[in-house]
Amino acid sequence: MNAHTPPASLTVGQPTSEGGMELLLWILIWSEFAVFGAFLVAFLILGLIDPPALAKLHGALDLPLAGAATAILLTSGFFAARAAFGRRPRWNLVAAALGGLGFVALKLVAYSHEIPAITAVESRLVELYFLITGFHLAHVLFVALIMLAIAWRPTPRRTGTIAAIWHAIDLVWLLILPIIYLG
Repeated sequence: MNAHTPPASLTVGQPTSEGGMELLLWILIWSEFAVFGAFLVAFLILGLIDPPALAKLHGALDLPLAGAATAILLTSGFFAARAAFGRRPRWNLVAAALGGLGFVALKLVAYSHEIPAITAVESRLVELYFLITGFHLAHVLFVALIMLAIAWRPTPRRTGTIAAIWHAIDLVWLLILPIIYLG
């Protein structure tokens, strides 16, 4: 008689949910890209429809603070990558989270400068600007707080997962910056 041996992935000792968790992670990341992509395409279309409003909006934005926030966010991503590769994950996750909180602080300061000038612009572009940047800001704040929680007891899997999400947030900002601020 021939005994059938199950494949290694179906044996009892092997975790079967890890592949499913990775799939959920990538679904989350790609859905974020789709949502932000749709918002950014709408921003581009509205900018083409109403160039004077786009020019007024660009004139009201605080580009130096956006540049500083970008540098902080990318530095934070460096620390998240170090954590994911096992180099002092606790301290690197804390450094990445603090960078995210620094980004949030700079963006709030930028909003305080931009709001008085932007409210004079009568266009849906202003609403879309706040929707896109505010939604991104909420993501940064939420994931930075989760990163601090993971730093309490980091495991390679949790650290890798949160680093992947953090890099997706970085990438979204790298799309927001040229389309909204530099466009």
